[in-house]
Amino acid sequence: MIAGLLQYLLLAHAMVVGSVQLLTRDNWHEHITGRHDWFIMFSQQGCPHCKRLEPMWEAMETRLGAAGEGVRVGRVNVSTDNGIALTFDVERFPTLLLLSADGRAYEFQERRRSLPLLSAFATGGYRNQLSSLAVPTTLRPNEPQWWLLLRSLWKPLKQTVVVAFS
Repeated sequence: MIAGLLQYLLLAHAMVVGSVQLLTRDNWHEHITGRHDWFIMFSQQGCPHCKRLEPMWEAMETRLGAAGEGVRVGRVNVSTDNGIALTFDVERFPTLLLLSADGRAYEFQERRRSLPLLSAFATGGYRNQLSSLAVPTTLRPNEPQWWLLLRSLWKPLKQTVVVAFS
C-alpha cells in the first residue's frame, strides 16, 4: 500500500515538474509540431562538456515548466540519432538550439552557460539574434559512425594537401 502510494506520488511529481524529453527520429515529428518553442541540447555520449551541462539542462526543464513559459526542453543523443544533428549542421557538442513555434532555429552562442542566461534566451532572448536556419520539415537519415569520422577528418586533410602542394 505504502509502496503504491509512493510510486503514485513520484509519478504525479514527474508529471507536474516534467523532465527533459529525449527526441529521436521516431518521435521528432510528434513533438516538434510548431505549436511550442523547443530548447534542445544536442549531446554526444562520452562528451565531458555534455555531461557537465546535463544537471543544468534538467534544472532548465524544471524552471521553465514551473514558470509556465510554454517552452519545451529536449535532448538529442547524437550518438544514436546523428541524422537530426546532420539536418541542423551540428558539429560541436553540446550545441543548444531553440526551435521557435514560427519555424526558425536559433543557436545559443554564449560561451558562459548559466541557468539565468539559458532561461533568458529561451523565454525570448533568442529574438535578439538573427535566425540562421528555418526548421526543416524532413530529417536526414542516420549515417554510419565510420562515415562521420571520415567526414570530420576530410576538412583538415584537404587543407593539409592544399598546403603541401602549394
